[in-house]
Amino acid sequence: MDRFSRLLGEFSRKKSEVKLTQQLNKSVEAPKANANGTSGYLIKEGKNAGKVLRHLKTDKNNL
Repeated sequence: MDRFSRLLGEFSRKKSEVKLTQQLNKSVEAPKANANGTSGYLIKEGKNAGKVLRHLKTDKNNL
């Protein structure tokens, strides 16, 4: 009987961990691309707040 109790306990712990990680992943917001007319990612918090990262450019020759 101990074997089944241990297996059920492990299963329920893993199930709760998966549920928690899914909830945490859903709560994370992605940075907004092309927000406020920029063509990159705008950092809103931290020491680099207000900087735009990685401008997205298309080369006219490749169109």
